[in-house]
Amino acid sequence: MRNQTLFGYRPAIKTNLMIKNLKSIITYLFALLIPASSLAQIKQEYSSWNSVIIDSQISEKFFIKNEVHFRRTHFLRDWQQFLIRPSLHYKFNKSIRFTLGYTFVKNYRNTVNFNENNIWEQFELTQTSFNSKFKHHFRFEQRFIQQVIDTTNIVSGTKFNMRFRYRFTWIIPLFKLTESKKITFTFFDEIWLNTQKGIVPRSLNQNWFYIGLGFPIFKKMSIGIGYMSVFSPKLNSNFTNNNLIQTTLKYHI
Repeated sequence: MRNQTLFGYRPAIKTNLMIKNLKSIITYLFALLIPASSLAQIKQEYSSWNSVIIDSQISEKFFIKNEVHFRRTHFLRDWQQFLIRPSLHYKFNKSIRFTLGYTFVKNYRNTVNFNENNIWEQFELTQTSFNSKFKHHFRFEQRFIQQVIDTTNIVSGTKFNMRFRYRFTWIIPLFKLTESKKITFTFFDEIWLNTQKGIVPRSLNQNWFYIGLGFPIFKKMSIGIGYMSVFSPKLNSNFTNNNLIQTTLKYHI
């Protein structure tokens, strides 16, 4: 039998160790950042997040992408967020990619709406094992957030802080429709950590857990539909778990 290897190890062993280590890291971070006694105080919310992602190749190594996100809550009744996220990507090789991006975020609240502008840098590593694809992306954000004065609900001034994000993604094809079109299963978990004005994590910002399916529509277009849980801490040691139906339409120009 042919002995396939990845980075000097057997793929199955490498994959199992990677997933086991990832679970250990996430469990440790949650234990460190979240007091166990406060986990019972979780408010459930239900939302629908929808996005359109368009990318275009501009050279052998570079491509550009733009994302538009429409996020609504209370079963589509109210706006939650609106995002625009253009980015420039550099393919170092088949496995490594570097990205520089910008995000505009409009946050909707019952009292007053406020905006955020952030610049971010990202490193992405892709690994393959048999039919599975594993992605790790590490993102560092510099955030400029409008401040709301609680007593008057007036937007005044801008606060600067930073945030680190790590996402682990697993993608595997399930069914082959044609030779080039496949229905895929996607799982990812992403942890967001506040670093304030430095690079050392200080507190949990939120955690995303997603499972869903990807469906090809045309040669250059696909759609993803799935369930996502957004777990985030709030004031007074409370937490929110936002249960989402997420749809993503992707198109390659």
